Amino acid sequence: MIDKKFFKIGANVVAKFREHTFENALDINGKKFKGYSTKYGAAKRANKFKRQASEFAGSTAPVLTSDLLRDWKLLKVTNNGFSFGTKSYGDRVKHLAKMGRVISRDGKELPKPVEKFLMREADKYVQRKLDKSKGGNIDINIT
Repeated sequence: MIDKKFFKIGANVVAKFREHTFENALDINGKKFKGYSTKYGAAKRANKFKRQASEFAGSTAPVLTSDLLRDWKLLKVTNNGFSFGTKSYGDRVKHLAKMGRVISRDGKELPKPVEKFLMREADKYVQRKLDKSKGGNIDINIT
């Protein structure tokens, strides 16, 4: 019932993931990212870093230059799913996790609100497909 057309939703899932993680500054479990050390936090708030994304200066989101944010993309859509993530900054994601700033992890790739969004959209998609088939004949062969 779910086909490749549905999996084009991947771009929307990536947008929701970015919003959750980077704009709302929430980790994979939905908790606010912890604050920075006093020295680093003061420097970030004062825009003291080279190439710093100033719109994130007052945020605890894992964004300094916004390279990681921009690199988080839809990677591939197939007949049975899609994949997204970062091609170039996986090492940063691992480093952030070691520091307690978990963006994604094995077994829990999507935050709960993004997961709920994806499931709601899948339900709607399946319902539309079922509605189109109402009133028709379905042949079932039992062998």
